[in-house]
Order: sequence, then C-alpha cells, then structure tokens
Amino acid sequence: MVESFNGSIPGALLVALGFPGLSADMSFASPGETRIENGKIVLVQQLEIITDSGSSNRIVAAALLRTLSQEIPAAACHLHNGVNVEEAKAELSYSVAKFDAVALALLNGNEAMGIIGGETRFRTVAELEALMAEWVPIHDAAIAVLEDPTNRQPVDVIYDATDIMLEKTYHLLSEIEAEYSNPVELLQSDVLLIEVSGRMAAMTQRMAYEACRAWSGEGSEELIAELKKTIGIYEASMDALINGLPSLGVQPAPTAEIAESLTAADEDWSIIRGLLDRVIAADDLSVEERTDLYHRLVVKVHKVEEIEEMYQDYSKRIY
Repeated sequence: MVESFNGSIPGALLVALGFPGLSADMSFASPGETRIENGKIVLVQQLEIITDSGSSNRIVAAALLRTLSQEIPAAACHLHNGVNVEEAKAELSYSVAKFDAVALALLNGNEAMGIIGGETRFRTVAELEALMAEWVPIHDAAIAVLEDPTNRQPVDVIYDATDIMLEKTYHLLSEIEAEYSNPVELLQSDVLLIEVSGRMAAMTQRMAYEACRAWSGEGSEELIAELKKTIGIYEASMDALINGLPSLGVQPAPTAEIAESLTAADEDWSIIRGLLDRVIAADDLSVEERTDLYHRLVVKVHKVEEIEEMYQDYSKRIY
C-alpha cells in the first residue's frame, strides 16, 4: 500500500487546498449589492454563484481513475482464478474502457461527463500524459487477460502495476483537487466529502484484489497486513461520512438522501468483514464464498460511486 493511504485524510491534501483567488472568467455582482429574498435583505453573493465549470466533476473523475486502478487488478485476479468469471470479465472490460474515457475527458474535456473544456494547467497536463503513458501496457495486458484468462504473463503485468497506478492516480487527484478547489465554486468541506467517498470506493476494490491474491495462494504476511490496513481505511471512511469527523472538517451526511444511501451501502458490511477476516486467518473459502465476496464488493463499489456523485451534486448547491 502506498504511504498516502494511511487511514486519515492526507495532510498533503489539506495543504494543497489553499483556495486560489477567483479566475478571470468568474462574473459577480458588485460587492455589497443586496436584494430582498423571503422578506430579508441578503447579499447577492449568497444567492448567485458562478456558472458551473465542472470543477467537482473533474475531481470525481480523477477519483474514479483511482478506483479503476484497483478495480482492474481485482477483476483480473478473479478472472484468472476462474471465480465469478462472468462478473469479473464484465468488470474488467468496463474498467478498461472507462479508464480510457475518463483520462481523455480530463485531458480534452467532455461535456457529457460535465467536464467543461480541456485541461489548461501545464503541470496537470503533464501529470495526465504521464499517467496515460503508464496506462498503455496495463491496458494491453487487461485486453490480453480478457482474451485468455489463463495467460499468466499479462496478469503479472497488471499485478506489478497495482501499487504504482494507485500512487499515480492519487497524485493526479491531489493536483486536480488543488487546482479546482476555490472558496466560491467548490468549498473545502465539499472536496473533503468527495475525497473520502472516492477513497472508500477505491478501497472496496483494493480489498477485492488483496483478498483474491491471498486466497489464491499468493498471500504473504505483508499482503495480509495491507489487507488489514485497507479494511481500516474503508471502515474509517464510512464512519466519517455517516457520523462526521469534525477534527478534519468532515461533516455527517448533509442530506437525508445521502444518509439513506450510506446506510444502504453499509448494510452487508458485517458479512463482507466476516469473509475478509477468514481470508486474513487463512481459512479455506469455498468457491461459492469467494464468488459471494467479490460480488458484494462489486455491488458496493458501484453503490459508493453513486454516493460520490451525490456529493458532487451537493457541492453545486446555491448558498
């Protein structure tokens, strides 16, 4: 596991969110302008916010790349080991295509994804291009696994890149969070909610990957230690989203809809945790149990991604 994922919001993220000044294309009423709203005099700035330029969409898209970086090895592992083959194949195919699409959208823009305009910051462009270059052999390896799941060579290519891609996608996310966070268009508190939910999504697939490597006979003390750490990060993230973490500025679920979705996403955690504990204890899981564990984590990642999109939409509310 890369050092950045240590069970707490990375300090680098909090430092990066310095909230730069307003960009030149932001248009506001003159300072101090007021109007009557519901019988009260309020500042126009409290009612009107800039036209959405897709800042939160960019951050969610970058977080999705981080999740996909773990979803791909998890699917490849299960497909290679003949467990839940149809679902693993579908997830691997989806993840490869999605990684391609999201990376290009971040680079060139994609209005259908809510990403308005191509990336203009040289540093972020360089990060994206470096990530895409690193992605090419993994993309090719994933296609090879889809064509022949028994071929170990491309599987090893994917395994070897798992930590590297986690680190690189996390670093890109940090750059994009720093670039697109500002106190007018996207509040720090909203970025933190998106960050925590996005990290939780990535951890569902990290758990699926680590568990698969362990029960397939490729485990080690280090891998089991990493699995325990991943579980801890996931649980801490879910607890922070449900109950809040005031010391880091993470508020509890801000709407009833998000609260209900978090509760629904957490409903089967005790079952998943029980299976993961057995993996940690080196118990022999049946094929049916391995299939059930992977299926539940696949369902969970998509539920958490829906919650992440809810936080994205919440960040666009009018203050």
